[in-house]
Amino acid sequence: MPEAAMTEPTARANVRYPIWRGRQTVDGLWLAADWLSPEQRSERILHEWMPGCRAWRFEHGDVLCFEAPRMLQCEFAGGTPLRQVGAQGLYAGPLTAEERATLEAGDVHLVIGGQLQALQFAKAQALDPSLVIDIDDYALHDTYDGRRSLALPKAGRLTGKPLRDVLGDKIPPPSQEREAFLRDAAARGAGRDASGKSVGEGFSSAKPSLRERAVGTRDRMADWLLQRFPGLSGGGAPAGGGGGAANSGRGVGTGGGSVRPRNPSIVPQRWRDMLVRFAIASRASRLIGMRHGAYLRRLMEQFDRGDLNEALRNALPIDGSGDSLGQAFSAPGRRDSLRLSQGNGAAPSIDFGDSARDRLRKLYRNAFEQLDRQGKIDEAVFVLAELLSARNEALDYLVKHERFAQAAELALSWDMAPDLIIRLLMLAGDRERAVLVARRDNAFAAAVALLENGHPQQARQLRGEWGQALAEQGLWLAAVDAVWPDPQAREQAGRWLLAAEAAGAELSARALVQRASLLPDTVHHYAERIARLADPASPAAPREALGRDLAEVKQTNPALRALAAQVLPALAADRAACANDIERVQFERLRKLADDPWLNADLPGWSLPTPPGRRRLWETTGALNASAPDAPGLQSLHDVAALGDGRYLVALGEAGAAVVDRGGRRVRSYAVPAYRFVMSHSGQIALAIARRDSVSRIARLDLPHHDITDLGAMPLQFFADRFDGIAWSVVSGERIMVVDAARASLDVLWSVGDLGGPVIAAEFFPIEESFLVRGDREQVLWRYRNAPQRRLLSRDPIVEDGRFRQLHPAMGVLPLQLTQDDDGAVRFAYTWGTRDFQIRLSPPSGELSGHGVIPLTQGCLVWLRGDRAMRLHLVRPLHADVAASIDWPSAALRTREYEGGVLLFDHQGRVMDIASDTSKVRTFTLL
Repeated sequence: MPEAAMTEPTARANVRYPIWRGRQTVDGLWLAADWLSPEQRSERILHEWMPGCRAWRFEHGDVLCFEAPRMLQCEFAGGTPLRQVGAQGLYAGPLTAEERATLEAGDVHLVIGGQLQALQFAKAQALDPSLVIDIDDYALHDTYDGRRSLALPKAGRLTGKPLRDVLGDKIPPPSQEREAFLRDAAARGAGRDASGKSVGEGFSSAKPSLRERAVGTRDRMADWLLQRFPGLSGGGAPAGGGGGAANSGRGVGTGGGSVRPRNPSIVPQRWRDMLVRFAIASRASRLIGMRHGAYLRRLMEQFDRGDLNEALRNALPIDGSGDSLGQAFSAPGRRDSLRLSQGNGAAPSIDFGDSARDRLRKLYRNAFEQLDRQGKIDEAVFVLAELLSARNEALDYLVKHERFAQAAELALSWDMAPDLIIRLLMLAGDRERAVLVARRDNAFAAAVALLENGHPQQARQLRGEWGQALAEQGLWLAAVDAVWPDPQAREQAGRWLLAAEAAGAELSARALVQRASLLPDTVHHYAERIARLADPASPAAPREALGRDLAEVKQTNPALRALAAQVLPALAADRAACANDIERVQFERLRKLADDPWLNADLPGWSLPTPPGRRRLWETTGALNASAPDAPGLQSLHDVAALGDGRYLVALGEAGAAVVDRGGRRVRSYAVPAYRFVMSHSGQIALAIARRDSVSRIARLDLPHHDITDLGAMPLQFFADRFDGIAWSVVSGERIMVVDAARASLDVLWSVGDLGGPVIAAEFFPIEESFLVRGDREQVLWRYRNAPQRRLLSRDPIVEDGRFRQLHPAMGVLPLQLTQDDDGAVRFAYTWGTRDFQIRLSPPSGELSGHGVIPLTQGCLVWLRGDRAMRLHLVRPLHADVAASIDWPSAALRTREYEGGVLLFDHQGRVMDIASDTSKVRTFTLL
């Protein structure tokens, strides 16, 4: 501190009024060191600080200059008030002119002990109050970049290419005539032509020409000869009679009798082949008409002549697995290219009998073998995939010739098994898309197993991505198991193990088992934690989790044996007190694992008490009665999710998110806007959703490690409130999508568009999702199964009958109706399957002013609003009874299901948690 910062006091000055009194316009404060410590002075400065303020430190105190004069009561100013007097500086009191005349030059004039003292800012230390603010415990985040909301997720990265794109210039584009034929064939699939007329009015029913009738007569004569004299065929084709629609499409047998195998060394005479060809054409004509029969005859002639190029352009697919659009009534047209059909799309069927199908199958197989010998791989793949519908064989053929990229694109187009697609993409060097498929379908394990047999480098790369995906899901222990076989990844596995140890009591206890199994030399560092777990007075849940994992270990070592021996007595004590559910066989495994003769001698025979009967919410007969607190909470609540261990994650809107205990007290805060949560299955990851006009801001919360990642924003009409930590189902821009919510790019893993209209309702359940689409004429319900692979279950129109319909996982759509009887009771009527049910529900007091139904996985919640209160009923639809009746103050109610129960909450801060296994009710309000 400069020695000359404060002048010597003016000895002869005797100040009458040393301080300002009453309400004054104050320009600053003097904080004396005699009364306040440096820390206290810094706190006062921070408390009074505004932008534009300045502060200095002198030997005997600090001076704070305000940004502008403030009207203060001087006696309660928090320091000695200073006022600006003209241009002469700041004064601590109302000095007279005579007193001011005795002052020395200075910026601040104080009166201390009746003596005047002058201070000069140039000789003081300037203060920066921001340096004394401790921000170590505050999370700092990058500001939100609104430009990211403009980039919508890219759909179609996992859509395979058609063969025209795969093979490039080798395949010419289709002609307009061929495209017109395909449109006409699709329109005629339902028995109508492209213009809407009946098929009988089209050209396919036109009167055949004289030449066509003559050829038809010849074919019928050939068929008659083979019927009378089967030996004339020479084994070239079955002699049985053609097979109609009843046995069409089976592709097995012959329709008549057994086929005598022909000697492969003897080539049938040409006239015999012609006779068989004419007979097959005759039989096909009887099934599908003369023109189709003639087309089939010409096709077989082209194959017999060896004109493969032209024959393949006109060839008809057989043995297809796709659904049929119905009988085709126009003659097939010539292909302009050997282009494979994309996807598993349906096509008009041509039912020409088993004999013709068997003949074509043989011709196609011979053509494939010939093309293969000639090295024409593209044409050979066309025959396998398009004509024979042998798609797996086609992929194997491409892999044999190391055309991995082509095989991968076709596998994506055909929606083959995920592990096969991943393997092909990895072999093609497209690691990025392979990982996307694996993350979409959670198919890492099967794909790694496929690659390890012959492709260890790709298997190791995919194994690393597997571990990373599991870690992003909050499954750190599984991530360690996934990558541990790779020695190069064990350092990362150790970091994931540390992450698990910091993620809650139960997961931390389970991590000890994995550490003892994989890193036994490090267990001694955790002796104190193990001792706490082995103490019977400590909480039982973490110890039970540790015991269950110990009972499942496959290999043993000294660390595992010591751990089992240390915790087994406490586990037995917990079981005797019915504090855990460990079974006898698990205790025996733990005893064998411990392998401690002294412990075996001390432990008595297992006599496990029978746990008290549990009242399961959705299974026990009789209704549970409960009520919510009347008093609201201190904060408004938008969403809540159970985290376990008596903790809950709550959404407070613009005030952010917070973790609270079972009493509603805040434990930790997250500085990110949150109105809705999307919880991961592991409970370690959450998405915080905040609506911003037409888009929603998305932030990813790593709850155990208190990290926040901004994922940007996207338009969301509907979204699932749970996900596996990666794949998240949403409805955005009239598309149903699954996006990768572990990365800021929000990659689209799966999507469906062209729904025929907007999605007006959606419900997301653990293994099924339902979407109600409003079309031009009717509403259509789309139901998808989302595990293990996403598949369309049904697509059904909704029949309007005047009843309200609620999307439900068991029924798709649950028709229901709520009416009030004359006696005041409410009648809840619904249709479950083919049966109609009715339940009488007790309403709240007063006149009924509103009602509604909220679907749940195992039932539904019916809420009835009265004048002042609500009554909630948890209904078991299949049993037509009430599982619980709950009285609730009148407020906007919401629900959330989780693995262990149901949460009910309202915007006024009330929360009720009902456990499914025990029907135990826990209520609290936000504090």
